[in-house]
Amino acid sequence: MSTTNYGSPARLAKRSRPSEVALEDNMQTRREGTKRRRTSTGDDVVGGHPISPNTLELSQKLACNDATSEVALTTDDKDATRPTDGWSLTRGIAGQFTHLDPILSADEQYLFLGLETAIHIYSVVTSRLFRVLEVSPRDSIIGYLLSPVTPEHIHIFVASGSVSEWDWLSNKQLAHWKTSSHKTISADLIFNTPMHNTTDTYNQFLCLRERKNGRRGLTITPLNTETPKSTVLLETDVNIDNFKIIGSGQAIIAYGGSRMYFGTSCFTPDSELANYTWREVKLATTITCIDIKQGKPRGSENKRVPDFAIAVGGADGSILIYHAALGFLDVNGGEDKKPAAPRRLHWHRNPVMAVRWSNDGNYVLSGGHESVMVLWQLDTGRKQFLPHLSSPICNIVVSGSGNSYVIKLADNRVVVLSARELQPLATVTSLQLCAKSSKHPGQIIAKHSRASRTFAATLHPRRSDQLLITVPTSHQLSHEGIASTGAPVLQTYDIRSGSHISRQALARTNATALNNGPDGARVLTPNIEYLSVSEDGKWMATIDSWNPYPEDVEPVNMDHGIHLNPGEIYLKFWRWNETSSLWQLVTRIDSPHLSANGSAKVLGTASRPNGHEFATIGSDGLLRFWRPVIRQRHGMKKDSEHAPETWKCRNTLDLRGYLKTCDVNSTHLSSASVCFSEDGSVLAASLQSDATDLGLTILIDVRSCCIRYSKVGVYSGDISAAAFLGCYVLIATDRSVFIWDTVNDVVRAIEHPELQSNHDGDPRILAVNSRTQTFATTSKNLRKRATSKRLRKSRFTVQVYDVNSAALLSCFPLAKEPVALVSNSHSAEYVVVDAGADVQRICCASRASPLVLADNNLVQYSGLGLEDLFRRHPTSMMNKFSTSTITADLKTGPSERIGLAAVFGDTPPFVLPPSRIVFRDLVKALSA
Repeated sequence: MSTTNYGSPARLAKRSRPSEVALEDNMQTRREGTKRRRTSTGDDVVGGHPISPNTLELSQKLACNDATSEVALTTDDKDATRPTDGWSLTRGIAGQFTHLDPILSADEQYLFLGLETAIHIYSVVTSRLFRVLEVSPRDSIIGYLLSPVTPEHIHIFVASGSVSEWDWLSNKQLAHWKTSSHKTISADLIFNTPMHNTTDTYNQFLCLRERKNGRRGLTITPLNTETPKSTVLLETDVNIDNFKIIGSGQAIIAYGGSRMYFGTSCFTPDSELANYTWREVKLATTITCIDIKQGKPRGSENKRVPDFAIAVGGADGSILIYHAALGFLDVNGGEDKKPAAPRRLHWHRNPVMAVRWSNDGNYVLSGGHESVMVLWQLDTGRKQFLPHLSSPICNIVVSGSGNSYVIKLADNRVVVLSARELQPLATVTSLQLCAKSSKHPGQIIAKHSRASRTFAATLHPRRSDQLLITVPTSHQLSHEGIASTGAPVLQTYDIRSGSHISRQALARTNATALNNGPDGARVLTPNIEYLSVSEDGKWMATIDSWNPYPEDVEPVNMDHGIHLNPGEIYLKFWRWNETSSLWQLVTRIDSPHLSANGSAKVLGTASRPNGHEFATIGSDGLLRFWRPVIRQRHGMKKDSEHAPETWKCRNTLDLRGYLKTCDVNSTHLSSASVCFSEDGSVLAASLQSDATDLGLTILIDVRSCCIRYSKVGVYSGDISAAAFLGCYVLIATDRSVFIWDTVNDVVRAIEHPELQSNHDGDPRILAVNSRTQTFATTSKNLRKRATSKRLRKSRFTVQVYDVNSAALLSCFPLAKEPVALVSNSHSAEYVVVDAGADVQRICCASRASPLVLADNNLVQYSGLGLEDLFRRHPTSMMNKFSTSTITADLKTGPSERIGLAAVFGDTPPFVLPPSRIVFRDLVKALSA
């Protein structure tokens, strides 16, 4: 790696201090010991006492595995490889739930959710993560299925054609089969097929594959040997998307587009596998989803096709019900008999994304883009609605007993409802980023739909485990996956436990208003461009902007003859409220920066350390400093402790004169960034205009708001981000990262091959860590010029550099595009969030402080729910537990047994905090 120096020859370098020399020697020693690492495949599991199920056998197995449960979300030992002296990338938490249907266990105590490379198992009672089953990072999960014979076994299917059997209680892989090298689209299993001329049984693997010539085929593979052989059942040029199995393989329905293929089995004496006779049916609408209600077999033989009914969801919003599906598909060969017409149900305006039969066959459940679940009562024709869901519905699942419904929403949320009251039993919320998923047939696309390349994010300065990130309010489904137009909602996510904490709207969400325009296009929502939090966590500043579609305001610009900016830009200041655990809006400033055509775009914001002050810079070339002042009101004492505050601009600096342009008033900044020094005394402002490429950076005294020094040629390209790290000013552009030593007045540019220009114009993300004296940045489009084979396979990478020597410490490839990169000021780690909603940590073993392991008892009780939280243990443990409890009570003083008094006290009921906060404090007091 080489660096380029742009030092001033007129200014001599200062003599280094002894402490700096020692630090450089230490850094050099660490760099010599740095080695390349590879991420290991560890077990990422969360342990705890599971909830007692209804089945005795499953309960005994849960009890046996309880003592060996492991905790991976609080420790990093099994998440990643940790060299003696080096950086490592942990396995991701959170993640985007795929389009696969969720699964409930037989006792309905555990919920299985599929991600791209893992299966997450949640407790329904606590909504907490219980276990993680991971496959190879190079594979993609296309299906999973619980064994009906052994409830603790699960089969996982991947796109490479492999099948693996796991014991999900102990997180152990029991068997693995490699069936094909072709790309697998969908898969399923037929359990307990009797073997030929024996009493043994085996499972048959059915999968839909795509060949190199574009044709798609349905194959069957008996899993009776270690090297099974596949047999082709159907091969066609039609793009079949999925298939359903009827009975024990007596019939198969494959569908795609508007075509449906129905195959019936016919056994031959000399073959172990059944041959299928196929019939093709073409419908009048495009099929988006199908569900089958199976009945009893017709006749006395088990190999006959059972009676079944089909519910077909269409792209036109209709649902077709075929009660006598055998007659409709002409299975009995009655060509002279006309099949019965299907029953048509139509309420949805947009394509039906999910349809499901109830267990008794009297109801049909459906959902789609309207964020409403509809329950159709087929006998009476009445409809029942579950409205106002947070996002469009992707999947609906009915439990085996019919007592619960599972709804998967497009905003990465899964809700378990009771079938009788339609009340939520559990809610699992992951990181709600707008990420693309696999294409679903019949999905609509929004006009000019765009997903934010990056999201405003930061770690809470006081609670470093909490990630604050902006997310969309609702996800609009499109042909290219899940897309949205803005991120006006702030989500707080615990990156250690992998759990959702809170969600709050910071801008207009259009949740209750009409969100479709006259032409049917979705109305845009504002987007949070920047987010900054004060060092003590009491204040937060946000910049949200909104712009209408260009064609919607084109007539207005033509009438006036000038180009007006009809958008909205707001600067908002929020105060943290401990009682409600929410951010309270204190001040909203409309158009903090102005231009001749309206509101000027805000290009950067920063929070001043050791104080309550924010700085903003706009495209108008003005730098503004904002601070809180006491709002004066009549009748209020000036020395009041809870005096209301508001935010005002205390000073404004015009920086356009430093750009050396002919017309200063018409100067427009294309990019800019501001950052404070670590002590908050100096602010660095980097400016870039449309007319010139000076690479200008200005140092400003924050106290007096005077410009102390300016330098040109510090950087080149459009500015993405800037940060102070000690005496260094780091500026990331679309070309590279530039380091300006403000003491010696020397500029160095990173010229590593992994840090080349972003050809697609995407902004580069930058984060700095003062504890390790390092900085991290992202890079894209590395397939051609990457130096290693591992990096050439990845399009996105994150690099960590040492700021003193500008040496590359480590480089990590990412599977998906990074959308946020933040630094943890309390430890030696970085947190990167990618477009797949995965949260990964980049840690340094030699520079990080030792991890504080969680208390095993607390971890165990976190997965128990209220039943075991209040010490309801089995009878065999009651005597031992009671004795230890009495002994502990005798040793406990009176001052330690006042937990309930601390929760309620003498506070009147009408001034108590919200019930959820009281309940949380009550649980903490009783479990203490």
